[in-house]
Amino acid sequence: MMRSDFGALARATVLAGLAGGAADILTAFVIYRPATPVVILQAVASGLLGPESFSGGVGAAAVGLAAHFVIAIIFAGIFVAAALQAPVAFRRPVLAGLLFGVAVYGVMNAIVVPLSLSPARPTPPDHMIGLGLLAHAFFGVALSLVAARMLRRATD
Repeated sequence: MMRSDFGALARATVLAGLAGGAADILTAFVIYRPATPVVILQAVASGLLGPESFSGGVGAAAVGLAAHFVIAIIFAGIFVAAALQAPVAFRRPVLAGLLFGVAVYGVMNAIVVPLSLSPARPTPPDHMIGLGLLAHAFFGVALSLVAARMLRRATD
């Protein structure tokens, strides 16, 4: 891919991140019921704002939503950069997305969340770990399908 294709890469990265982020957060809204979407988004915001996010109302939830999508777009950029080096990811986007989603789950839970300002939480039960992996699998597949659709021709 040439430098003149930077715009196509940027568009694909942003749209793939938005698709993956939407799939992930909508899945979280289902998985973590009866918690409301506002509380779930406040939990995301707690990574930046600390425990105070839970008393921050809709404003803190908006911070959480923005942070969620910024992180999703960053991961989309990582996926696109890796797939440009290994174009099989664009030819097999479902498999690549599943693998990427599981890797993102690991990075988020082993590195990002522990380094954030989020309050400490107990280890979740096994079924919640499985549901978290499922949400991240949806994230990875949605992200990779959009990226592959937008960039496959450019890498062939």
